[in-house]
Amino acid sequence: MTNQHQALPFPRDFLWGGATSNVQAEGGIDEGGKGINVYDSLVVTPEPGVEPIYSDTAVASDHYHRYAEDIALMAQMGLKAHRFSIVWSRIFPNGDEAEPNEAGLAYYESMVDELHGHGIEPVASLLHFDMPDHLRVAYNGFASREVVDLHTRYVEAVLTRLAGKVRYWITANEINTAPLFPRLVAGSEQPDGDDPIAYQALVRHNILLAQARAALAIRDLAPDAKIGCMIYYGPSYPASSKPQDVTAARWVNDLLFHLPLDVIVRGEYPAWYPLYLKRRGVALPAQPGDVETLAAGAAVNDYIAFSYYQTGMITGPDGWGAPAAEDALVQNYFFGGEKNPHLDRTAWGWQIDPEGIRTAAASLYARYGKPVFIVENGMGVDEEPSEASGIVEDDYRIAFHTGHVEALRQAIHIDGVPVIGYLVWAPFDILSSHKEMRKRYGFIHINRTHDDLRDLARTPKKSFHWYRRVIASDGVDLGAE
Repeated sequence: MTNQHQALPFPRDFLWGGATSNVQAEGGIDEGGKGINVYDSLVVTPEPGVEPIYSDTAVASDHYHRYAEDIALMAQMGLKAHRFSIVWSRIFPNGDEAEPNEAGLAYYESMVDELHGHGIEPVASLLHFDMPDHLRVAYNGFASREVVDLHTRYVEAVLTRLAGKVRYWITANEINTAPLFPRLVAGSEQPDGDDPIAYQALVRHNILLAQARAALAIRDLAPDAKIGCMIYYGPSYPASSKPQDVTAARWVNDLLFHLPLDVIVRGEYPAWYPLYLKRRGVALPAQPGDVETLAAGAAVNDYIAFSYYQTGMITGPDGWGAPAAEDALVQNYFFGGEKNPHLDRTAWGWQIDPEGIRTAAASLYARYGKPVFIVENGMGVDEEPSEASGIVEDDYRIAFHTGHVEALRQAIHIDGVPVIGYLVWAPFDILSSHKEMRKRYGFIHINRTHDDLRDLARTPKKSFHWYRRVIASDGVDLGAE
């Protein structure tokens, strides 16, 4: 890694910041006209014999009531940008109303104004685990074309209100995970008896169509905006130099990551995808006009946004090329995966690989020629303040982010990648995607447990002060003290 005393600074306009999902942070579950969404209704069932340690979303981190306090703390940390999500069920509580909820629009306008008041660039996500639950129950989410239409109407309502106040827009969060985690990401569940590959192809196509229509709506209503769509990106390494392993890793990366980006950025499915479906007896579920819409949406794309947490490792199976063997590789990646012997892991089993963020940024830029924006990166830890100091002494988090910042410096200054910014997940503690309050990512501690709200006091962790020095020095000062 680069010696910090010789470190080249990051660009002066680099967007150092933080990122949250508002459904995981807000609470205020039934306030301001909000409807229940797919994250609110998600029931996390632990394995038999495991104590349930999950939370509901009634209060979460109480960001709904305390966003001004939280934004003021972000400003103290020196954040230049903050990514948040506009909760669909606050704008259309059921999703199919004729008119948007004014209280919801006013709430996010107030939040954006608060960010601007502290000199923080708003980065707004339009789909982040927040589909109105009514659309899941009544329409089966993005398995329905009607929901694509309803999503477009939601986007237009938000843009009509906020077009002049938000420059960076993200059309969807981790869109590539929709086929594998459809209930949370796409508000949909596979009907009994449906072919799983056909169902995944339908959900994948409709959510990609929805993001393309969202991009076109943003360009129409906010011509000067910067538009990107976000994927979860954790590229796989081959387990060895064995050609079979190399091919398997390439195939997994293509299906999980490059397939959606080919549509989002290039406007068309890659040549291998119709063959992949055909070998499984499935047809591409496109309707007249879809090809043109996907191409038009790609034409207005400005950047690639991605979350980065870890890398994977793949061993090629026997009988390579058989659909069952290919499908097993994907399931293995997302539901456990192989342990890389060269990497440490978090308590949740996520492989810690700072070098991988450089690989991710460089490979995406080389493939697509678009600036990249890291809009999530972080480390979840079960932690509490030290009795001696009264704060969370999270040197492990500092070490985690130090490694990733150094790798990004190399991506910029050695690989020549135009990186827009680095948004840490998360500026303050929020619920995890599976409603775990104990899985803390924040740089600010929230005083609550999974079932005891305590006083919800905000206290900066040791990493808060570290990140402030990093930002103030344009990434040169990475010292822990």
